Amino acid sequence: MTAYFAARFAVKDANLLADYSKQAAPIIASFGGKLLFKGGADTILTGDTQMPGIAVFEFPSQAKLDEFYNSPAYVALKPAREAGADMILSGHAA
Repeated sequence: MTAYFAARFAVKDANLLADYSKQAAPIIASFGGKLLFKGGADTILTGDTQMPGIAVFEFPSQAKLDEFYNSPAYVALKPAREAGADMILSGHAA
């Protein structure tokens, strides 16, 4: 069953966030993940958010998403992620 990894984020340092993204991309790919969408919300249809950035990744299964997220390589990027942006991360099985 396909699973999705979603991030809502507010950029703190664009250069640090770009570096984190560059390092995370090959880790994501190594677990079968692929970027579906990344960008800012053009329009907020309802509600209020302090995190206008959105990124959505597709993984072949929830197990692969979990393996990616808990992998030593990705866990090591936590300080870079936190330096670059405030984020809310979630997983969704479909």
